[in-house]
Amino acid sequence: MNPTLRHVIVGAGTAGIAAAEAIRKTPEAASITLISAESDAPYSPTVLPHLLAERISQRAVALRSAEFFDDIRCRLLLGRSVSALDADRRAVRLDDDSQIDFDRLLLAVGSEPLTPALDNPDGVRCLSFTRMTDLHDLRARLAPGCRVAVLGAGLIGMELAEALAGLGRGLQVLVVEQEQQVLPRTFNQEIAGEVLALFRAHGVRFQLGLRAVALEKAGGAVTLTLSDQRSHVADLVIGCVGVKPRVSWLAGSGIALGRGIAVDARMATNVAGVYAAGDAAEGPAADGSAGLNPVLPTAAAQGRIAGANMAGRSVQHDGWVPANFFNFFGRVAVSVGDNSAGPARSTVDRKANGGRGQLFFEGERLVGASFLGVPTDPGALSLLIRRRTPVREYAELLAQRPLEASRWLAARLQRGN
Repeated sequence: MNPTLRHVIVGAGTAGIAAAEAIRKTPEAASITLISAESDAPYSPTVLPHLLAERISQRAVALRSAEFFDDIRCRLLLGRSVSALDADRRAVRLDDDSQIDFDRLLLAVGSEPLTPALDNPDGVRCLSFTRMTDLHDLRARLAPGCRVAVLGAGLIGMELAEALAGLGRGLQVLVVEQEQQVLPRTFNQEIAGEVLALFRAHGVRFQLGLRAVALEKAGGAVTLTLSDQRSHVADLVIGCVGVKPRVSWLAGSGIALGRGIAVDARMATNVAGVYAAGDAAEGPAADGSAGLNPVLPTAAAQGRIAGANMAGRSVQHDGWVPANFFNFFGRVAVSVGDNSAGPARSTVDRKANGGRGQLFFEGERLVGASFLGVPTDPGALSLLIRRRTPVREYAELLAQRPLEASRWLAARLQRGN
């Protein structure tokens, strides 16, 4: 390998750091430069609700210690955003118009919040909750008794609402969701309904099947008008209506874009020597389709694959499986695979030991699983789904004891039994 090979990674989140570690496993890899637009030490956005709820301290959020980057001989540039990619000249341009040349480039640029669709988008500032700066901003505004409206009952919105409710201090939390249920892309109506009841028991209010259409200043507060023309008063409004890959700056660069950055199973883009991983990578799922899967396990796996290939090895990602893990008020909620009903599917739905589990099958194959208040292993379930394993005969055991049964079946699969 060329001893002067230059590796540049744009984005210092889970995918970027996993790639740096994989690159450094090849001793010949000469240099690694990791660029982060944020001034904070690299962290995962998943820690933000826990920081807000004061369950962890700021000192505990760094993905790696400062010494780690020295140990793997990685130059870390904080607070430096990349504004353009010149694929022909093999260089990225930074926000100060300086440039960094590369031989291999990883785009681990993550995602950015979607803006709520309002009739008066410039009426009142709508906060976000995807970066550390958002957390600091929110904390500075959260006075005791504050009325907070959260727009969106997806992953970010529900974790934020749970953190706010757990803070106490007389905070009043309202969640507005245009779908008829919470977590509409994660759980079906039965388990989503139980999650909703859990939140309501902790004082969180909901407006489902409605969306915010306007925000107006009302003295020192905000009047929030919904699509049924009713209004609510809040002190703060936080938009959690979803995220999108941070790829607009790549327009005209020659990188093929779809919803995100198009990659193959090697995490390679259409431009030689340029790779992508994490939230912005639109890569193969386990079923062969292409899509985005902005969750930590996928980011870490894609980062490792990209880094290995950047360093000269040849490995492929075996495809992602949707998987989400939550802890709402001490009750664990897990969703793995495709949990939608259909004419070609059978469902096993069981309540046991104060929890609930649902399994979804196509013929003999497990294609999805959801559990609330039941110990389980998302990794083992993901493996069974990814490998298209026929486990229908063990449906009752999986529904009643998912932790032990999924691990047993996954171990059998790995042994070739």
